[in-house]
Amino acid sequence: MIEESLYMVPMELSVLIPTYNEADIILIALKEIEMALGSKLSSQTEILIMDDGTDTLDNLVRENASNFLFGSVQVYRNNPKLGKGKSLALGFQKAQGEIVGFLDADLSTPPRYIHQATQLIKSGQADIFIASRRAKGSVVNRQQSMMKDILGHLLGVVAGKIIFYGMRNYRDTQCGFKFYKNAAAKLLYKDLVAPDGLNDIEVLIRANLMDYSVFEQGVEWTDLRESKRSLRRILWGEIVAISHILVKYKLFASKRRQWLHNMADKLTIL
Repeated sequence: MIEESLYMVPMELSVLIPTYNEADIILIALKEIEMALGSKLSSQTEILIMDDGTDTLDNLVRENASNFLFGSVQVYRNNPKLGKGKSLALGFQKAQGEIVGFLDADLSTPPRYIHQATQLIKSGQADIFIASRRAKGSVVNRQQSMMKDILGHLLGVVAGKIIFYGMRNYRDTQCGFKFYKNAAAKLLYKDLVAPDGLNDIEVLIRANLMDYSVFEQGVEWTDLRESKRSLRRILWGEIVAISHILVKYKLFASKRRQWLHNMADKLTIL
């Protein structure tokens, strides 16, 4: 079951925050996002917190929602847990904003980049904005653990040499900060096949197949909060996800492209 939202108002911008037992930082994150957006854009922004946790986050946000300038603050607690990818997929289906996107609750990528993302998308310069820890201009203030950094490097090699072979590649697929045109997000997150963990790669493959323009921006990034998934879960999850992606998007690429275009037509009609 998904808990009902506080209220629903059509908005210019929808910001999704996937959470898992983040009650200790969520109010700080909301205040920093509000300050970064400014009063005008905040009032035209809906916040959708997609929560997989079991702590007091949902009640805490509801009790303090009126203290923020956002046009809408909504909390969806997943029961059973959905994982980050499916939580975002659910959130994007509900999102009302002209531009929609997500950032991690620890704000490893500062929310000030939301302005750049919205301006690029609204002006038609891009359909999608993704933050990158490896693109030109990026500044990494504190690296994650050495083992996770090694796994990230290996994933980058696999992505570049195999998964994205023959199509546009990206310097950093996994950074937790991405924004989209609303219709694009609804399509890209529809019926994802990769298990949680590599949904970002699947979404970017779909973007390539749909010929969406993607702007990859080097950002300031700080590893502020360790992932709650164990290294074993991360490694096994990535192996399973990569196998799903290779089968669906390499062996049957033409079928997936046709499926995406058919789904895009249906979503346009709806």
